[in-house]
Amino acid sequence: MSVGPAVRKLEQNAYGSILKAMAVTGLTWEREEFLGRLRLELNISSEEHMRLREQMDADESVLRLRQGFAEHRDTQDAKRQRTESMAAYSAYTPRAAPRRKPQHSTIRAPKMTPAQLAAIGVNEYICKKCKRFWPSEGGWFDCIITDYNPETKQHCLTYDINTPNESYEWADISTFSKTEFKMEEGKVDINELQAYTAGPQVTVTPGAPVDNFVAAATKAKDPQKLEAVKSTLTAEEEALRAQLAALEDSDDDED
Repeated sequence: MSVGPAVRKLEQNAYGSILKAMAVTGLTWEREEFLGRLRLELNISSEEHMRLREQMDADESVLRLRQGFAEHRDTQDAKRQRTESMAAYSAYTPRAAPRRKPQHSTIRAPKMTPAQLAAIGVNEYICKKCKRFWPSEGGWFDCIITDYNPETKQHCLTYDINTPNESYEWADISTFSKTEFKMEEGKVDINELQAYTAGPQVTVTPGAPVDNFVAAATKAKDPQKLEAVKSTLTAEEEALRAQLAALEDSDDDED
């Protein structure tokens, strides 16, 4: 074979190989433009190009390679997506929710009576004063241990005891570090602690002397009980005014 036909054969084989590779991996507008420039460089006519394209479309090996390449591409895409998702998850550091001091509750914190404590054996920390650190609230807060659950190993920490802002939490104090929790010296007397629970009972009988009301109000620590005494005093005052008005009317009639 002379040099001319040999070179021509190489150009056709080169173009055919590139066309076959692009037929397997997929033709795009950019690749079509590239093939057009390549035909000029390799002296491939439009007729030769169309003949090679028809051969590629009928070649079963090309079809198998095209199908295999499509499946491989889908597998690689799925793998890349999983890798990216895992990388994003690894880079994400979930922020722990800030711990907040228990808010005021209308339900009183449980406080065991002396009889209950004696029946089950007093936990050594009952009545102890302590401090609890709440970062979200900006510092240390005083509390008193008022109860213990032996099943959960949790103590009841009561804040602002016997005030309208009283709140409490159940916690395993053995899990706290020194920067979160510390015991104070001394204990609250058990009788005093129980007095915190409800305070002295206030019984006000309508029609009783005003001195009794004043004494009852002096003993009352619970705002609700004070309000009850106040309401009773107001009723007594209105009743007294009605009696005075009736007396004045009777004096006017006699005149």
